[in-house]
Amino acid sequence: MNNTRSVETLRTCFEKPGMSPGTFLGLASSSAIEVAGLAGCEWVLLDLEHGGGTLEQVGPSVQAANAAGVGLVVRVPKPERSVIGWVLDQGVAGVMLPRIESAEEAREYASYFDYPPTGQRGVASYTRSAGWGSHSVRSTARGLCIVQIETAGAMSELSDIAAVKGIDSLFIGPLDLSFALGVPEDMDSPVFTEAFAEVVKQGHARNLSVGSLISDPARIPFMQEQGIDYLSLGSDALALRRGLSAQVAALTAGD
Repeated sequence: MNNTRSVETLRTCFEKPGMSPGTFLGLASSSAIEVAGLAGCEWVLLDLEHGGGTLEQVGPSVQAANAAGVGLVVRVPKPERSVIGWVLDQGVAGVMLPRIESAEEAREYASYFDYPPTGQRGVASYTRSAGWGSHSVRSTARGLCIVQIETAGAMSELSDIAAVKGIDSLFIGPLDLSFALGVPEDMDSPVFTEAFAEVVKQGHARNLSVGSLISDPARIPFMQEQGIDYLSLGSDALALRRGLSAQVAALTAGD
């Protein structure tokens, strides 16, 4: 089987009405993907930029996500051609590109998702994405290209970035964006909320899905008001720490 089903699963999650729930995986555990699926997450993101995983976790994560019926996105450390192509060859449903600074960068990186003559992705037929050689490479589904909007440069060229052919989705990194705007961690600042709304507006104007991340459930109404299409509910590490902290506090309350 090639990765067509996983790509379509992810695309459906991002484009359906309402917000699609997911989570970031910083602990690099395939078991966490199973747990996330059982909890109701429709997609997961293996974070190789800030998380504890390496490229070695990509293959097992694809297998776990396929078994759980959830879409798998991998955030690469840097948007390099060889890394993006290799991750796509493993059969992921999408790749997230961090720290985009300009439309020129976005255009270059988006070309790494397509085979020649339209793109620069290397061609191999014996990969998981090509069904280990059981399907023509030409029938391999194209993983979704997800561009992060989190820098001053990206904000200054937002309209042009959203118009780049080959980009499927924009993802707002709230913490990085708040720092870039000069209002670190102040998600209620008018500077931040206006910039956030503009990203959603520009993305939707180009028929791109727009996602973001929260660490506090109290932020869900804000995301709903903004029209976010898919939302990461924190991370596996954050959920584990909070869950255990609450139980430890209950256990030691009478001490």
